[in-house]
Amino acid sequence: FSDIGGGDIQAGGMVMKLMLLQDRRAYSLTFWTVFFGFILIPIMALGIELGRYYYARAEIAKAADAAALAAAAEISQKVFEETGDLQPTSRTWANAQAFASMNNGYLSQYGVNAVVTGISVDAGEDTVLVLVSANLDRLFPSVVPDVVVTESGYAEIRAFSR
Repeated sequence: FSDIGGGDIQAGGMVMKLMLLQDRRAYSLTFWTVFFGFILIPIMALGIELGRYYYARAEIAKAADAAALAAAAEISQKVFEETGDLQPTSRTWANAQAFASMNNGYLSQYGVNAVVTGISVDAGEDTVLVLVSANLDRLFPSVVPDVVVTESGYAEIRAFSR
């Protein structure tokens, strides 16, 4: 029984192993497994995360625009009438923050809050610039470093007369 086809079973097993090692048909499966696992899936995840990032930036920009409109509505007309200067008041900051928070619906459900970080008034142009920032760390995996987004909103101040 040991001499079938000119060799024994042991030698036939070695020949079979050598044939399998030289056969390149299985490399295709290995290549595609590595390609999907290490290249395609991370690229798809990156695409999803970038989409989430840009949507969050748009939400912060929307909050900044709303905050700018609210701040422009709260510029002190009394100070303007007395001095001719356009000055934000404490109520201006509070109103801007309230409107920034109200227009941050998508991000607030994830615990991300939009914070008014600056209000400046350009008396020459009669405009208000409001800066709104948010830390987006809660939206991304822990391997991503701090993601802080700052957007600006502009609004015209309603006409005052002295």
